[in-house]
Amino acid sequence: MDVDLFASATQEDWYPTYQYLRDERPVYRIPGTDDYVITRYDDIMAVLRHQRTFPTGASKRRSEAAQAVYDRGGWQRMTPLGTNPPVHRHYRALVDHFFTGPGLDRWRPVIGRYIDEQLSTFENDGQVEWSSQYAVPVPVRVITHVLGLPEADIPKLKKWSAAWILPFVRPLQPEEDVWVAEQVVEMYDYLAGQIETKRAEPGDDVISYLTQAGFTGDGEPRPLSDQEIITIVDHLFVGGNETTTFAMSSALWVMLRDGGCYERLRADLSLVPDFVEEVLRLESPTQGLWRVVAEDTEIAGVPIPRGSTVHLRYASGNRDERMFECPAEVRLDRPNSRRHLAFTLGEHQCPGADLSRLEQVLTLDAALRRLPDLRLAAGRNDFRHVPMFTMRALRELHLEFTPAGRGPSSTPRMADHQRRADGQ
Repeated sequence: MDVDLFASATQEDWYPTYQYLRDERPVYRIPGTDDYVITRYDDIMAVLRHQRTFPTGASKRRSEAAQAVYDRGGWQRMTPLGTNPPVHRHYRALVDHFFTGPGLDRWRPVIGRYIDEQLSTFENDGQVEWSSQYAVPVPVRVITHVLGLPEADIPKLKKWSAAWILPFVRPLQPEEDVWVAEQVVEMYDYLAGQIETKRAEPGDDVISYLTQAGFTGDGEPRPLSDQEIITIVDHLFVGGNETTTFAMSSALWVMLRDGGCYERLRADLSLVPDFVEEVLRLESPTQGLWRVVAEDTEIAGVPIPRGSTVHLRYASGNRDERMFECPAEVRLDRPNSRRHLAFTLGEHQCPGADLSRLEQVLTLDAALRRLPDLRLAAGRNDFRHVPMFTMRALRELHLEFTPAGRGPSSTPRMADHQRRADGQ
């Protein structure tokens, strides 16, 4: 039978469809298209390992009217961080050091401060709509700071970010395609102004660094163009706030729908990093991404002609029982939990993966300490998700807890944040 991957009922609960496809049609051609959906873990990994056959690239063309908007603005849609080898590693080398090792450590105090400030806005209330009051503002403040953009500009940055991801949410009508292009061009114009300021007065942030860095992917070192910097920054901004927001809400939902999980984490905060990995596996904020097919090939015995596209369904691979035992369960001692595909794996792994992990670990650590008796608000949640093809996000999540001052003192210290984030 055919399945409707764009039906809201399917997108509300993907997992029965994923199970059917993995068992019966692991390489599924979407009817009427040259698009193939890959759902088994090993098949997804085979595609990721063969980048010459399955390079990254635009899976769908924008309309002529939308392209005209970019042309009039003098901009291109390009993804330097999504280019193919060997150029890709040169772009990644420009930004990876901000998000790993010592570069990641420098953001811990910033993240801790934003967490403390945001929790303080509602911890005396005894209730919170977690998604809008916490999971949206904290990640966007973090990535705005890391990139070096003014915090006062967050409202318009969020508007542009929402437009940027809309093509990943669902197929667009022609007028929507044009509107997205208009929003993206507006964002590019804004970022061009920020780049000009940073070139003149560089600070200690990603954009400043990119304005001064030399790119070596073409041979001789050269400065990055505004176009390159802009499309690196928009990639980092969108990835640094949208998917982390979705993951933060899923984490609280998963933790609290299973009371035993909440009690176990509250009793042993050293388990929080393992829990974060399990949530990313179970409720992947990015359900999958596209690759193009550069030559005739086959996957799992199914012929795939050159010029087709394949959609790697990471969220299905993350629940593949061939890879993960009892995949629908939270197992805090799962030995291969970090082999999940929520951030993909290999050379194109999300550059901000470790920053997102750190934000999620510090968030859960602080929530477990500062929001006593945390629970799902009775009668206020329907646990519905925003209908999206590529991403997964709860619409809202209402929580209740004992207001600050009525329970044991639980204000976290930054040293505690750092130990928990390291899994110590």
